[in-house]
Amino acid sequence: MQTSCLTLCCLLLSSWLPGSLGSFSATKLNAGSATVSSIDLEPINGTMNYRLYGKKGKDDKPWFDGLDNRHIQCVRRGRCLEVNGTHNTCFGSKLPYALTSLSLTDYRKEKELNEALGSYYALRHVPKCWAVIQPFLCAVFKPKCEEINGQDMVYLPSYEMCRITLEPCRVLYNTTFFPKFMRCNETLFPMKCSNDAREMKFNVTGKCLTPLVPADNSASYYPGIEGCGVQCKDPLYTDDEHRQIHKLIGYGGTLCLLSNLFVVATFLIDWQNANKYPAVIVFYINLCFLISCFGWLVQFTSGSREDIVCRKDGTLRHSEPAAGENLSCVVIFVLVYYFLTACMVWFVFLTYAWHWRAMGHVQDRIDKKGSYFHLVAWSLPLVLTITTMALSEVDANGIVGICFVGYINHPMRAGLLLGPLCGVILIGGYFITRGMIMLFGLKHFANDIKSTSASNKIHLIIMRMGVCALLTLIFILVAIACHVTEFRHSNEWTESFREYIICRISSVFDENSVCKIENRPSVGILQLHLLCLFSSGILMSTWCWTPSSIETWKRYIKNAARRLSRKSRCRNTRSLPKHGPSARILRTRVDSL
Repeated sequence: MQTSCLTLCCLLLSSWLPGSLGSFSATKLNAGSATVSSIDLEPINGTMNYRLYGKKGKDDKPWFDGLDNRHIQCVRRGRCLEVNGTHNTCFGSKLPYALTSLSLTDYRKEKELNEALGSYYALRHVPKCWAVIQPFLCAVFKPKCEEINGQDMVYLPSYEMCRITLEPCRVLYNTTFFPKFMRCNETLFPMKCSNDAREMKFNVTGKCLTPLVPADNSASYYPGIEGCGVQCKDPLYTDDEHRQIHKLIGYGGTLCLLSNLFVVATFLIDWQNANKYPAVIVFYINLCFLISCFGWLVQFTSGSREDIVCRKDGTLRHSEPAAGENLSCVVIFVLVYYFLTACMVWFVFLTYAWHWRAMGHVQDRIDKKGSYFHLVAWSLPLVLTITTMALSEVDANGIVGICFVGYINHPMRAGLLLGPLCGVILIGGYFITRGMIMLFGLKHFANDIKSTSASNKIHLIIMRMGVCALLTLIFILVAIACHVTEFRHSNEWTESFREYIICRISSVFDENSVCKIENRPSVGILQLHLLCLFSSGILMSTWCWTPSSIETWKRYIKNAARRLSRKSRCRNTRSLPKHGPSARILRTRVDSL
């Protein structure tokens, strides 16, 4: 009767006392035919977990006679199994003990346990995790078991063994890949317990799973997967999409470069007459686009693309120039970003100068401001470029093949790129609007005085400036919209890619599993963005698509032909005989030509 009451009391205690693998419940202590005559409860380290001490038998012999409290905390009751010859290893390493147990897991058959343990070979694709988690897995799935004072006792993994796996394995810890019995907490795993699994030697060689590659620099590690980084080729786009973008950049960049080259060459061959504001501003805009397009097209030279956007370990460059191995990424960034920004500043000055001309200001007043134009147009982009490099915000983009500002840090790109673009819209739009209003007024005045030629000329200027301004405004707005779309959905793309990586790792041995990236960026939006960029450069070159430019080239070619003809005659004259009658006759004929 007393024994039954005591057993009932123990059951009640176990129902409200917090249980742990490191403390023995009253139910387990009274399992079997043992008779318990007394129970003592002692709090563990001031927590709500308790140790239970029992005495049994007629001679009241202590239940764990000869064991200290630390030893008692590091073991629990279980059922020992003999290690088979076919299952005496864990991840290829021989177990250093003869008995093990299934008591620490949710599995009741050794075959099921071995199959579950084998699935953790997938962690080889998380190299840093694989290097530290094998002893812990063996301590949980195949723990040491031995008989202590007539009872089967299982040795528990320590909290430290579990804790050391948290950081390198964090990418999978909050997924179903790790069951609840492996979650780290002091209730399941007591602290400062020794374990024989720690002394086992394992093969810690890991392998990154595509699209991840081994990374040498910790800054390139993919979050949660130490030792691996994302490959240089953007995994969010398919191979076919990569080819589409490369063709677009190649054709668009080449066409833009040739258009700008034509304008630059047209101005240079007639520089004496063309070096006047506001026409000369068109020259500087096209020069900036020309250099920027060159930066875009460098990637098509042999081996340049990988050198620009990829590190030596095959991961994508970012946070340049602080983490740089060479200057190729930074050079391309300067060519593209600096000159595109300078182009935007020169466009604002074009609208400003055109607005002054529309209001009837004389040419000299505009020319006097030329030095100020140059000071602002070249120094402001320089400040922005140096700021970007000082903050190490230069990142590579694997699909477009260049380095630019803030591909990773979007707020930085918003401030250093979208800010200037919005400034161009506001300031340039203001000057264009005022100039157009003035020209419409002049057109009405010309109609009133019956001046057809003046009215037609003003009408042509209004049409050219209006069309150019409207298209430029559309291109800038579309570019801003593309950036904003990327900012809004980048977190979705990142999370989708993370789920894809986790799926690949956790189901690497499951042939029926299909892993795919659910949310990906639209290649159409990227193509539209690139088209706006190159179309802007081509649009700026249309200012020289005029009959006067053709006349300039005709004069240049005619003058070049004359110069070549003179040089040829001079060479022929020097080669004539210097003495004698024949020499005099030949000189006379040449001079008469």
